[in-house]
Amino acid sequence: MRPLTLKLTNFGPFLDETIDFQQINNDQLFLISGKTGSGKTMIFDAIVFALFGEASTKDRNEGDLRSHFADGKSPMVVEFEFELRDCIYKINRQGAFVKEGNKNKTLGQLSIYQLEDTYELRESKVNAGNQFIRTLLGVNSEQFRQLFILPQGEFKRFLLSKSIEKQEILRTLFNSQRFEEIQKLLNDDVKEVRANIEKRYHTLETDWMDLDTFDDTVLKEYKEVSSRQTDKIKALIPQFKSIGESIQNDLLAAEKRSIEKFEQAENLLNRNLKLQDAMTSLEQNKQKQEALLSNENHIKNQIKLLNEITEVRPLSNLLDSKEKLLKKHEEIKKDKTETKAVISNLQRQLEDYEKQFEKHQKLSETIEKSKSFIENSKIFYNKFDKYKDIYQQRENLNYTYAELKSTYEQQKQLLNQYIEKLNDREPDYKRNEQLNEKIHQLDYEIKVNKQNELNKNEYQDLQKRQTNITNQTEHINSEMRALDAKYEAIDKTNIDLNNKQDMISKLQSVLAIGDTCPLCGNEIHEIEHHIDFDELTKRHSQLDHIEQQRLKLKEQKIKYESEWHHISEQLHRFNLDDLEKTNYTELELTKDNLLKEKRLLEEENEVIRNLQEKIFNLRQKSHELELDLKTQQFKLDENTLMINDFENTTQYTDVDKFITAYDNSLVKVNDYQKQYEWLVQQLQESKNALSLEMNNKAHLDNTEESLQKDIKEADHKINNEMNRIGFTSLKDVEHTINEIPNKTKIEAEINKFNQEKQQFEIIIKQLETEINDQELRDINQLKKDYEQKKIQLDHAKAVLSEHNYKLEFNNKKIDNIYAVIKYLEKELQEQQEVFQLAEVLSGKNEQKLTLENFVLIYYLERILAHANQRLSLMTGERYQLVRREQTSKGYSGLEIDVFDSHSNKKRHITSLSGGETFQASLALALGLSEVVQQESGGIALDSMFIDEGFGTLDQETLETALDTLLSLKSSGRMVGIISHVSELKQRIPLILEVQTEQYQSKTKFIKQ
Repeated sequence: MRPLTLKLTNFGPFLDETIDFQQINNDQLFLISGKTGSGKTMIFDAIVFALFGEASTKDRNEGDLRSHFADGKSPMVVEFEFELRDCIYKINRQGAFVKEGNKNKTLGQLSIYQLEDTYELRESKVNAGNQFIRTLLGVNSEQFRQLFILPQGEFKRFLLSKSIEKQEILRTLFNSQRFEEIQKLLNDDVKEVRANIEKRYHTLETDWMDLDTFDDTVLKEYKEVSSRQTDKIKALIPQFKSIGESIQNDLLAAEKRSIEKFEQAENLLNRNLKLQDAMTSLEQNKQKQEALLSNENHIKNQIKLLNEITEVRPLSNLLDSKEKLLKKHEEIKKDKTETKAVISNLQRQLEDYEKQFEKHQKLSETIEKSKSFIENSKIFYNKFDKYKDIYQQRENLNYTYAELKSTYEQQKQLLNQYIEKLNDREPDYKRNEQLNEKIHQLDYEIKVNKQNELNKNEYQDLQKRQTNITNQTEHINSEMRALDAKYEAIDKTNIDLNNKQDMISKLQSVLAIGDTCPLCGNEIHEIEHHIDFDELTKRHSQLDHIEQQRLKLKEQKIKYESEWHHISEQLHRFNLDDLEKTNYTELELTKDNLLKEKRLLEEENEVIRNLQEKIFNLRQKSHELELDLKTQQFKLDENTLMINDFENTTQYTDVDKFITAYDNSLVKVNDYQKQYEWLVQQLQESKNALSLEMNNKAHLDNTEESLQKDIKEADHKINNEMNRIGFTSLKDVEHTINEIPNKTKIEAEINKFNQEKQQFEIIIKQLETEINDQELRDINQLKKDYEQKKIQLDHAKAVLSEHNYKLEFNNKKIDNIYAVIKYLEKELQEQQEVFQLAEVLSGKNEQKLTLENFVLIYYLERILAHANQRLSLMTGERYQLVRREQTSKGYSGLEIDVFDSHSNKKRHITSLSGGETFQASLALALGLSEVVQQESGGIALDSMFIDEGFGTLDQETLETALDTLLSLKSSGRMVGIISHVSELKQRIPLILEVQTEQYQSKTKFIKQ
C-alpha cells in the first residue's frame, strides 16, 4: 500500500489541507518535521482513520480527532488515495458529530472508490466498507499499526508481544490458517472414523443381544459373553445355527402328522356336504322344470310373429329412405330461390362501388401537394409548443439579460463595501476556548462546594439521628433489666407440672396407699391433692407475659442497633476536610465576570463571522450572476436561429396559422387515404361474395337433379319388395313394421325358454348320476371332527412359523455380526496410522507444537534471520534476536529473547535499553516486511511510517540506523519518519514540513 494524496477537512489542526505524496518520486525516504503540537502525528491518525475509523494509537478516540475550530455545521472528513497492487483506490470517510443546533448525533459516512478510467463506487455503507478495506489490505487496525504505521508508544509492541499476539499477526500475514484447517479436517475425519467404529460396536452389541436363544439353556449362557470379544463371538455363533436347525426338524415332523389327520377329516366332511347339496338341488330343479313347460304354447305363437318381422325389415328401410329424399328435395328448392335473390343484390352493389372508385381517383394531384407540405413541416408541427414559446421568450430574454447585468453591478459594489468593513479581522476562537475551559473549571468547583454544603447538612442530620438511636437503645436496655428482675423474682417450683394435671388425676384414681409408684418405684403413703394447680397457672402466665415483653424489646433493640450501624457506615463515607469547603460566592462572582467577557468576545466573533459569511455569499452570488449572464446571451442567440429556421421552412411567421394549415392538410390526406382503402376493400369483398353465391347456385342445381333420380328409383324398389313378400297394401306393411321394435324382446323370450328347458334336463340327469343310491352321514359330527383337526394343524404351523422366523432372524443377525466384525478388523488396521498422525499434528508430540504453530515458528525464524542482518550492523555485532525455546502459556515458540555476544548469554528482551529496544524493533519491522514481500502472502508492504524513537539513540547508533533506512531506497519502499532530531534533517533530502499558523496547520514538501 503506497499513499498518493491525503486531503484533511476539520481534522485536528488541519481545517483544509491536502498532502500530495506523489511529490516524493524516487526519494523514497522522507522526514516529517515540525514544532511540538503542530500535528505531525495527526497525519498518521488521518491515514488510519480513513482506513479503519480509528486513531493511530489506542489512547485517542474518534471524537478527539475533530478540530476545535471547525464550523459547528461542517463535518470532519478525510479523503485518502493510495495505490495497492497496481490498482488505485480512494476512501472518503466522514466522522460522526453533533451538528450545531441539533441534539442528535449525525452519523459517520464512508465511500470507497476504485479507479477504472474514472472512479467507480465500490462500497457506500460503513460496516460493509470497513470489511471491504480489511479484506483488501489483509490486516486489521491493530496489525496495520505494527506493519505499516509504527506510532508513538506502539513501535516496539511486536517485539515485546506474547506468542498468542504474534500468532494473530503472523497467521494473517502468511495465511497459516490453512494449516489449522488441515489439522481440523484431519481431526474431524478421525472423529468421524472413531464415531463410525463406535457405531459399529454399538450395532454389533445390538445384533448380538437380538439373537434368539430358542429358550435353550446353553445358548442363554453364551449370550452373557461381551459383544466386544469378537473372536469368542465368532466361535460361539455356529452353536446358534445347529441348535436352531435341530428344533426346526422336530417341528416339521409334527406339522406333517397334523396335516395328514386334517386332510382325512376334511375329505370326509366335503363328500357328505356335496351329497346333501345334490339331493336338495335335484328336488328343486324338477319343480322348476314342470313350471317352465306349462308356458310352451305361448312360445310357439311368438316364433311365428318373429318370422314375419324378419321378412318386412328391408321394405321398412326402403320407405324410410324415400321419405328422407322427398324432404331434402323441398329444402333444395327453397335454397335455390334465396340464392337467386342474393346474386341480384350483389351485382347492383358492385356497380355502385366501381363508380365511386373512378370518382375518387380524380383527386390524387391535390393530395400529393398536401403530402409534401406535411412531410417538410412535420418536425416543426411536433414541437409547435416549443416554437410558440420561442416567439414569446424573445422579449423576455432581452429584458432578463438587462436585469441580470444591473444586479451583477450592484452585487460587486456591495461586496467591496463588506470587504472594507471587515478590514482583515479574524474571529478569536482560541481565547473563547480558554474562557470556556476556565468557566467549566469554575462550574465544577462551584458544584463541588455546593455539594459539600449539602453533605455537611446531611452529616449533621445523621449525627443527630445516631445520638437519638443511642438514647433509645439505653432506654430499652433499662426496661429489659427491669423485666429480668421480675422474671427472677417469680417462684418456678413445680412450674413444669402445670400441664400434667389431667395425667396426675388419672394416676390417683387407679392407685391406693401401699402400692408401688409407677413413676419413682417407691411405696405410696398418701394420695391427697397437695399441689395447687391454680397457683401454678398464674405463675406460668406471668412468665409468658414477661417473655413476650422481652421479645418485643429485643426486636426493637436489634432494629435500633442495625440502624445505628447503617448510619455509622454512612458517616464514614464523608471527608471531614471537604465538608469545610463550602464557600462558593467568590467563585460565582469570578464566573459571572468571565461569562460577561465571553459574551462580548462571542458577539465580536459573531460580527466577524457574519461579515465573512456575507462576503463569501456575495462572491459566490457574483460568480453565479456572471455565469447567468453568459447563459442568457447564449439563449438569445439560440432563439434567433430557431425562429429563422421555422419561417424559412414553413413560409409562416405565425405558429397558430401554421398549425391550422398543417391540421387541415393532414385531415384532407387522411380522409382521402381512408376512403381509398375502404373502396378497394368493398370492391374486393363484393366480387368474392358474388363468386361464392354463383358457385352455390350451380351446386344446388346439380343436387336437385340427382334427388329426382333417387326418388324414382326408390318407388320401383318398394313395389318389387311388396310383391315378393305378398303384401297387397301399405297398411298391412305398416302394421308389421310397428312390431319391429319388439323383435329383440321376442327373441330373448324364445331363447330364454329353450335354454332353461335344456339346462333343467342336463342338471337333473347329472344329479341323479351323482347321488346313485349313496347314504348320507351326520354332518354336525363331521364338522366337529374337522374343526378339532384344523385347530391342531394351525397350532403346529404357528409354532413352526414362529421358529422359522426366529431362525431366519438369527441368520440375518449372524450375517450382520460377521460383516461388522470384518469391517472393524479392517478399519482398525487401516486407520491406526491416521490416528497417530492426527495426535502429532494436534500437539501431542515432544515439542508440544501444533502444525500451524510449527509453520509460524519457521516464518518467525526467517524474520529473525533478516532482522539480525540489520541489528548486527546497528549494534556492532553485539546483539542477535533469538526465538525462546521453552514452552509458553497457550502457544509455544513465538517469544523473542536477545543474545548478547559480550556475555555469551541470552537475555529477556525487556532488559534492553530504550535505544537498543528501538534498534531491535526497527530491525524486526524491516525483517518482517522483507519476508512478507518474499512470500507474497496477500499483503503489499510498499510503505512504512515511523513516529519517534530516534531521540533515544546516540550519534553513532543514529548514523547506523539512518544508513539502514536509507538502504531501503533500493527496494522501492516509501519510508516516512517523524522526529525532532536535527541530524535527520541533514541526512534526509526530502522533508514534509508541518507549519502552524495560529490555530491551524499547513504542510509543504521541502527538498534539500
